Amino acid sequence: MKFGRCELCKQMRDLHDSHYAPKGGYKKNRADQITNPNPIVFVNGKAKQTSSQIRDFKFCTECEGRFNKGGESYVISLMPEYGRDFELHKVLTTPKMEHGPEGYLLFPAEKIPEVHLDQLVYFGMSMFWRGTRTWPPADGASPPKLFMSLRQEKAIRKFLLGHGPLPDDLAIMVAVWPFKKVSPNFLMPKEEAEPPHRRYWFSYGGLIYRLALGKNIPDVLKETCAYHKKVISLSKDLGESVHNAIKAMAGQADKSPIMNTLKEIEKIKATSAMKA
Repeated sequence: MKFGRCELCKQMRDLHDSHYAPKGGYKKNRADQITNPNPIVFVNGKAKQTSSQIRDFKFCTECEGRFNKGGESYVISLMPEYGRDFELHKVLTTPKMEHGPEGYLLFPAEKIPEVHLDQLVYFGMSMFWRGTRTWPPADGASPPKLFMSLRQEKAIRKFLLGHGPLPDDLAIMVAVWPFKKVSPNFLMPKEEAEPPHRRYWFSYGGLIYRLALGKNIPDVLKETCAYHKKVISLSKDLGESVHNAIKAMAGQADKSPIMNTLKEIEKIKATSAMKA
């Protein structure tokens, strides 16, 4: 513990050694079947397999509890252990599906009551908001810092505290990984390249999040907003773009240990397919 001002509630309190990403997710993302079981983490375009976690004294006990109850515990419960089926795939069936813009498949919350969409949204917003904080480096890599207007940051902080709604000039997409197997990786929240408005994304435990801020949000992001439209999204194209981003970051060096891990994963997949 360390005494100081909590960055969420702004009260002077004892602060926890807080984690940027949920501590429990690192353990859930370990793959004990492979040589290096640690999860693959992508920070500033660099891929690392590491047990090190980005952390700092930032939040009080009460606010840590808010994050946990608001969405962290639920998201971690959904994360498949390495090599296991992703339970969300079993929930998002064709009868519950609607066709959305640009090839997106949408699953309205009213058709999937077993999925706690409000907690998925809360978790995503908590991660994007935490990205606006300054975090010390882990293994020599600092996470990219996200930027929002003072009004937007204040509105999101109030939402996380349970004191108000998210603003209308914001759209958050919650998309499910569209492929059968989910690799053990975490892509840190980062800005998408040169959009006409502020737009961020990250991938975590079989979920892909996108956040758009401003007056000129494209219709596709408005129509797939998990908060305002109450839908979960599924898109093969989006999944492929994330998969390609993972491969691009992992393949920076010809003899990258990350590439060796990905090859090992492919061998395990091939063996599993032959046994099926």
